Amino acid sequence: MKKFIATLSVFFAFTIASFAQTSPADLAKKDVASLSEAVTLNEQNKATFLELFKKKHEALSKPGLTDDKKKVIYKSIDAKLRGTLSAEQMAKIDSNPELLKQLTQE
Repeated sequence: MKKFIATLSVFFAFTIASFAQTSPADLAKKDVASLSEAVTLNEQNKATFLELFKKKHEALSKPGLTDDKKKVIYKSIDAKLRGTLSAEQMAKIDSNPELLKQLTQE
């Protein structure tokens, strides 16, 4: 009976740990979905932002990343958003600080 309980405990521990991990691609899809809810994007922009956000999450997940390097990543994401979206679209994003932070930082 002790072996059964121990095995069951290990099983649940691994199950919980596997659900806690999210891939950069999944996080990027979430970012694109959030952006699409705020502004209208064409398919080309969706693909562009999907790749951009995937690279963002991959870069931010690297161990040993300093705050200075994170700031550089944040600024480059912000610059890409501002360079790709129209002024009207960017105004909608700027008016939602939580969304802007999600897209550029987290």
